[in-house]
Amino acid sequence: MGTDAGTATLTGSRMAETMARQPDELRRLLGEGWGHAEVAADRLGGARRVVLTGIGTSYHAALVGAWLLRAAGVDARAVLASDLAHYPTAVVPPLGPGDAVVVLAHTGVKRDPGLALAQAADAGATVVSVGSLSAEHPGSGLVLRTVARETSAAYTASHLAAMTVLAQVAAVLGERNGAARSAGIRAGLGVLPDAVAAALGRADAVTPVARSAVGARVYATGAGPNAATVLELVIKAREAAHAWVDALPLEQFLHGPMVAVNRGDLAVLVHVPGAAAERTAEVGRVLAAMGARLWVVGTTIPDLPAETDATTFALPEAADLPEELSPLLAVVPMQLFALRMAEARGVDPDTFRRDDPVYRDSFGLIKL
Repeated sequence: MGTDAGTATLTGSRMAETMARQPDELRRLLGEGWGHAEVAADRLGGARRVVLTGIGTSYHAALVGAWLLRAAGVDARAVLASDLAHYPTAVVPPLGPGDAVVVLAHTGVKRDPGLALAQAADAGATVVSVGSLSAEHPGSGLVLRTVARETSAAYTASHLAAMTVLAQVAAVLGERNGAARSAGIRAGLGVLPDAVAAALGRADAVTPVARSAVGARVYATGAGPNAATVLELVIKAREAAHAWVDALPLEQFLHGPMVAVNRGDLAVLVHVPGAAAERTAEVGRVLAAMGARLWVVGTTIPDLPAETDATTFALPEAADLPEELSPLLAVVPMQLFALRMAEARGVDPDTFRRDDPVYRDSFGLIKL
């Protein structure tokens, strides 16, 4: 058992270079974005409910955004854009002028996010969107801008930035609503850039774990808002490294699927301070008893058997973050894991496999 150490410079791919810019991007957003957050809070504050929607990584940001807005005293829920577009009255009650919809789409609204946005606007709902500095979101009443459009297919900085601007909105709304659960969001955002920089600086500590995952079965789990964190690991590991990672929310993993874990499999657990910390530790001890290898992101799990093969990627700053904000830090080691796994497998993390004619032509058969 041990805690990682080491420093690294992220170079060699556009994904790595984009990840390395994240602390500066966060500082920029936190320096200039509070005015935009106030405007967004004006628009969302009077809504009877807020629906956040997106696809893929943007959906994961929507999940975290919903946790943040609920902490601020807002009735918020996240819905897949495909469901909102094609089953609008089945996934939420009919939208109307008293509602608000937040559409997350980094490069611009693709088919289903665009349909969801148009339907919300047609229903008279307030529409706010989150996207890159150049994204076009026709029909949106306000676009919260994040970062320049990424050139790697494995989006990283845009995801972290989207969660950050939503956290800024939640901080403002929470202060207006006097919501106790959101009291630490603004201060937590203040320490986030340096915390992300510190995590990125320990990228080399992830390398042996990522290398050990090549050819292994990998399971990941997290609770509450960090269920979205491990789901993001799945997308990043598959996009960047074409790797297999299976992830479920903690109790979903425990109630049945955990039986598939075998000795020597790698289990990734997000273990940060919060309501589910002890339950996460219990699951970690069960996995250790099964003979699984553990990679723990956050704080060390106590009382593991001495022979357990466990490494902790320490996030000491997480103790100063509200649990709803912790995914903004915990996602960084997940990005590093996906990047280092791609490097270990000799896979270009930037191309979305479009450098292979079979995949390039196959993707050409469908419109995203």
